[in-house]
Formats: sequence, C-alpha cells, structure tokens
Amino acid sequence: MQAKKDEVKRDIESAALKVFFRKGFADAKMNDIADEIQISVGNIYTYFKNKQELFYAVVPPSLVEYLKNVLVESIRLDNQTFFDRGSNDKQSAIVQEQMNLLTQYSMQIVIIFEKNKGTVYSNAKNELIELMIETKKPYIKDHYKRYEIGTEENMILLSIIAGNVINMILDLLKREMGADSRRRIFEAMRLYWLHGLTGINE
Repeated sequence: MQAKKDEVKRDIESAALKVFFRKGFADAKMNDIADEIQISVGNIYTYFKNKQELFYAVVPPSLVEYLKNVLVESIRLDNQTFFDRGSNDKQSAIVQEQMNLLTQYSMQIVIIFEKNKGTVYSNAKNELIELMIETKKPYIKDHYKRYEIGTEENMILLSIIAGNVINMILDLLKREMGADSRRRIFEAMRLYWLHGLTGINE
C-alpha cells in the first residue's frame, strides 16, 4: 500500500515539474497537473497541501544552493589553474559534476531562472550574476596586456559575461535533445568561455 502511495506521489511530482516548466509557477494550476496524469485534484491534495508545497518539493532551495556551489567552485578552479594545459583531476571532476547537474536537473534550472514569478527564486538570475562577479573579483588584475579598462568598466564587463553564460546555458537546456548531445554542446560552450576569458585576463 505504501509503495503505491509513493508511486502516486512521484507521478504527481513528475507531472508538476512538466507543468511548471511549460507554464511557470504563476500560471500553472493544480487542474493542469491533475490532467497531466489523469487523476483528480483532490488526490493531489492528499499528498500536498497547496501549489507552493508541491512546487518546492520539485524545485527545492537546496538545488539552488548546490548549483551556486558548483558554479563558484568552477570559477575558482578556472582562475587558480589559469589555462594550465596539464592534467587537473579536480577540474575534470567539477566539469563532470556541472554536466551531470545540467543533465539531471535541466527543467528545474530553467524554472528557477525563467519560470519563477511568485516564488522565492524571482531574483535568482541577478543573485547568481552577482555571485559570479564576487567570485571572480579576487582574480581581477589592475592592468591588462590587450586593453585598458578601469575597475568600474571591468565590473560591467563581468556582469555582461556572467549574464551571457547563464543565458547560453538556459538556451541549451530549453532545447529538445538527447542527454549526450547536451553534454557535448556544454563541453564545447565551456571551451568557448575559457578561450574568451583568455582574451580578457591577459
């Protein structure tokens, strides 16, 4: 009996994730979720007291913290091992963790950053951009070989780059494709970012 209940709860959560991904939290209705798996709305309320509880069950704040930690660690490693061509097991591991995160939680990540109206994630994108800038700050130079740029201009540049990185990831996650294709494209995108950073860090 308990196994059946657990199965129904998982089905509800899976249906909710699809509906939140398509419609966003604000526009999603409990009826939409019920229709997705052909059950009554009342049955959903047996497991979740309201839409908010169901939403945070499928898009938990712990996922946001995990995402931030992985991204921050990646930025630190990229700068500490600044374009070191040698083998770096820790860097390879964090890249693999990034790819696993984007593959396993693709819908949740899009919801957090683009379908978040009415949730605690409504400012998540700006918060992540600020975190990326703060993480990069200790590695910023006073002078660069290739261009002259002041501190204030550098912050603007970093903000633009951070926003573009997030937008590129979201674009990739919203496209329908297999997990292997998504991984390969993400790897290519990451090389693109690193080569771009070569130009602004020298």
